[in-house]
Amino acid sequence: MNIDEIEIIPIAGESMGVRSMCTMIQTPSVSILLDPSAALAFRQGKEPHPEEYSALQSSLKRIHDAANRADIVTVSHYHFDHVRPGFTNYRYNFSSKEEFQELFENKTVLAKDNRDNINPSQRRRGYYFERDVRKIVNELHWADGSTFEFGDTRITFSSVLPHGPADTPLGFIIGCTIQHADNRVLFAPDVQGPVVDETLRYILSSNSDLTIIGGPPIYLASFSSEHAHTAISALRKLGERVPRLIVDHHLLRSPNWREWLSPIESLAQEHGNELMCMAEMAGMLPRPLESQRADLYASSPPTVEFVDWTQATDEYKMKHKPPLD
Repeated sequence: MNIDEIEIIPIAGESMGVRSMCTMIQTPSVSILLDPSAALAFRQGKEPHPEEYSALQSSLKRIHDAANRADIVTVSHYHFDHVRPGFTNYRYNFSSKEEFQELFENKTVLAKDNRDNINPSQRRRGYYFERDVRKIVNELHWADGSTFEFGDTRITFSSVLPHGPADTPLGFIIGCTIQHADNRVLFAPDVQGPVVDETLRYILSSNSDLTIIGGPPIYLASFSSEHAHTAISALRKLGERVPRLIVDHHLLRSPNWREWLSPIESLAQEHGNELMCMAEMAGMLPRPLESQRADLYASSPPTVEFVDWTQATDEYKMKHKPPLD
């Protein structure tokens, strides 16, 4: 999708079969890869279905192809569906240290500060991230609340925003607005709706032509009805005011995501705006495979070899790829 001279390319997301919000943004002066990772997870009492692992392989190929074209790589926070683990994990990431470093080598990296406004698990991951990329990147900048200019393109990062509700134990993320000429694209992952008024005000104040946002995790029992109501209210306001609103990520882990978004989509259309998921922005049909896992196991039973792999120890699965042939 193009907004004048800004090209927005969805690379991976829940609507494309994996946990991710990876996006490529290109302007005449610079190419930017946002949150270059994808992952899977245990869910519904089952390991991911073979079709999900195939989607992960395809997503990682697109991510690496995009990284080869990128001048800048950004990291909004240190969850593994947003930045690759620097260790071997074939169970959910298909990662290794070498694969991780390939994404960042010789790049300018703009990342969430790993020292301030960060929870313990992300601080630990951020420490290893810095250790593993510091000597191989062109530049590494902590981006929280900062603005960077590359030719006639400006990238402005938010101060820290809660990873969902204000009291979340999951820590903070940073959003960013990419501006070229008078056009703006906002990337606000994992704000879960948003469900915090301050986050909503930040998104609205960007006056973006296109906003990519992480929807609410309505599939989680811990995500209260109050938070769901707040998320609906916030998305209604965004649907009324944002010309192109892209909602993906946590929301699409629920099989009811389309019905949940339908009234907001109708409201957006009434105001002459668009609402879609990342797959639809890419001209594809949505494939939210995690939300379909039970049906996938029933309609396409895995091989005996794959089932044996799922029943192995966690340590074995970390070190050995699942048999997909």
